[in-house]
Amino acid sequence: MIRDSLKYFYQKWQRLKLPFLIYPKGNGRKFSVSSEKMKEFNRVRFHGPKKLACYNPFVNLYFNSRGQAVVCCRNQDTVLGTYPENSIREIWFGEVADKLREHLLNNDFSMGCSYCRHQFETSRFYGLPSMHADYYATTKKGYPKIIELELSNTCNLQCVMCSGIVSSSIRKCRENLPPLENHYDENFVWQLKEFLPYAKEIKFYGGEPFLIDTYYKIWDELVNSRSKAKLHVVTNGTVLNEKVRHYLKNLKFTITVSFDAMNKELFESIRIGADFDKVKSHIEEYNVLLGGKGLSLSVTPMKSNCREVPKIIDYCNSLNATVNMSFVENPADMALWTLCSKELKEIELFYKEYRFSDYHGVNSDYNIKAFNQFVKQINVYYENNKKREDEYFQNLRTEDECRKILSDTLNSALKQNIIFESDKKELLKIINKVESGLSGFQQQIYFGNLAKFLEEKGVEPIKELFIDGLDREKLMHNLNSMSKMPDIYNKSYKEL
Repeated sequence: MIRDSLKYFYQKWQRLKLPFLIYPKGNGRKFSVSSEKMKEFNRVRFHGPKKLACYNPFVNLYFNSRGQAVVCCRNQDTVLGTYPENSIREIWFGEVADKLREHLLNNDFSMGCSYCRHQFETSRFYGLPSMHADYYATTKKGYPKIIELELSNTCNLQCVMCSGIVSSSIRKCRENLPPLENHYDENFVWQLKEFLPYAKEIKFYGGEPFLIDTYYKIWDELVNSRSKAKLHVVTNGTVLNEKVRHYLKNLKFTITVSFDAMNKELFESIRIGADFDKVKSHIEEYNVLLGGKGLSLSVTPMKSNCREVPKIIDYCNSLNATVNMSFVENPADMALWTLCSKELKEIELFYKEYRFSDYHGVNSDYNIKAFNQFVKQINVYYENNKKREDEYFQNLRTEDECRKILSDTLNSALKQNIIFESDKKELLKIINKVESGLSGFQQQIYFGNLAKFLEEKGVEPIKELFIDGLDREKLMHNLNSMSKMPDIYNKSYKEL
């Protein structure tokens, strides 16, 4: 309780700086964060208000499984260098790194920072990768304070939203591709020794970190040097053995477990290959090994599990753990931003009506605030998708207009001897049969799309229908596809 109180008063004290900060003007840069957004961000920053939106280029070095070095997991476009072609020293102190630092000195997100730009535009700041660097905020050029390692995609799961880039199992079984090349050798660990004494935090990702051999070599080095660095592992929670327990007891670890549902069946349908009961048991043992602090759960809200989010937050609160809500951009068909406005509004209302269990403390307070920002983001998607839908339906032809266009097109086909009167009756019968199986919402889309199709194509599709004889099943399938709304959300999302 004393520790929680100190955190609370520290945050309050830091807020006193907010009115006195002067932010970079951006010098006419297109993607610089506005002063208004910076003020909004600074009100919720855990380590207090700051002039810059992100300090990652000055304090953070990240190696991915392709041998590339970047400054942030969410910016894989701006590559500082590639190992082993470039040494770790050349990468961190090189020209690309300096250029990215210059951009962020102006709060300019144009150099590969599209993820954070989107989160700023939708005012969802909790969980931003820039938050992690705030504790070490500096613009001085020195060794990185944070080292993040994603050295391999070795993984025992095939999560539905994941890809072979971060899961060897998916790459082998789902994508039928050869294993990724291993870029990191003994020399990498040897070069890393120069940087380890300066690192305050070292983070280990996968794949599944507890299945990656190189990490054990680094942990051995840290144990031997009696390192005081804070170590962090993002795990799927399937691995916990005596070897893992040894490192958790002898080094300063915190752990994030990917955990996407409190329902066993749903969890195992998302995290394919995982056992819900085993993972939940491991989570609770991790928490004991960490002394009841330093545990977090990472949930990936998607269409399938978005209603599980509040339950997971309740579970986090019961463990005094923090929640991290990942953001799904792709696969788009799983992402929340592709939902229609009606479904988004239903989810938003579900969230607002949910009553959390009664827990107190800084972590619980953080979790609820993070959840509330997530709900606000859902509302932003609702507003934008509703606007797109209204525009779409305003431009749709009515059923009467469609019937007129259909009649004119069929009569034109009759005059050109493309069809006979009996064919016309058959076509109208099939069109009406498809309509009878649709809801009012679908019927509106159906007639609008059919009218647009006939206006654009005329009698040509009718001619093609009868070249080899009328295929009724194929025609019904094509007509049914016209009851589906086209992709109108992608443009709305990109504009955000």
